[in-house]
Amino acid sequence: YNISVYECLKALVFKANSNSELVIWQMRLPEALTAILAGGGLALCGAVLQIVLKNPLASPFTLGISASSAFGAALAIFFGSAFFKNPYAVSFSAFLSSLVATLIIVFISKLKNASNETLILSGVAIGSLFSALLAILQYFSSDTQISAIIFWMFGDCSRTTYSEIFLIFGLFVVAFLFFLSKSIDYKLLQFGDDHARSLGVNAENLRIISMVVSSLLSASIVAFVGIIGFVGLVAPHIAKRLIGSDYFLASSAIIGAIILILADIIARNILGNVVLPVGIITSFIGAPVFFYLIIRGKR
Repeated sequence: YNISVYECLKALVFKANSNSELVIWQMRLPEALTAILAGGGLALCGAVLQIVLKNPLASPFTLGISASSAFGAALAIFFGSAFFKNPYAVSFSAFLSSLVATLIIVFISKLKNASNETLILSGVAIGSLFSALLAILQYFSSDTQISAIIFWMFGDCSRTTYSEIFLIFGLFVVAFLFFLSKSIDYKLLQFGDDHARSLGVNAENLRIISMVVSSLLSASIVAFVGIIGFVGLVAPHIAKRLIGSDYFLASSAIIGAIILILADIIARNILGNVVLPVGIITSFIGAPVFFYLIIRGKR
């Protein structure tokens, strides 16, 4: 739908009663705001997880949170007609399922001698487990249910409403303020747990609380927009290379928002009239970076 710059500004400022207003306020603006919040939120969670786990591969995607959310959503779709009548049932079920993955990771982190590498491997195992459970559900699902499950798994920023956007925004602000209040502790944690403890930082509690808050924020985002992989992994590394460790959390969130906005634009225009799910584009972007980090880590 072609809209001139003048019509766009007129619809934004004056809310003219026209098709332009409908397209901008009900379709494009919610999608853009969702991309900004989802990209920024996932990148923020990835940055915090990489700090507290001291692992460049840590992100909500690699810790199995996305896979567990997908299983929860599929479970609601599979039993939808019988048990779930609320329109938010799929999102709520995805959120609850992701909390299960979070609790497992937190439980493992409390075990003695559970290293940061162990938590990453645990996330991979959790993702594999929930992927297997998801495959079982798909095997017994009808064609309609399989289509709905696959459609949800493809991350899409255009499915949210303003009420959901405000909810994500509120959670993002609370999580960002919490992380910001702990920014000095995070800097100390990078020098080692013993050094942080000598300066009064409870490294274990900080790590667990940060993981829980990150998981809650990322789970909320995934519950509403579906699986958007690798943004939480890629954005912090780009932020660190472009801006450095100063303002690392804020810069990661900003770059994550930019990445998802650009990915959404590419998804809408790369095939003409066919709109691709943005999760496919982010996977194409993130997979090469993931391999690069693995190779660089070995070197």
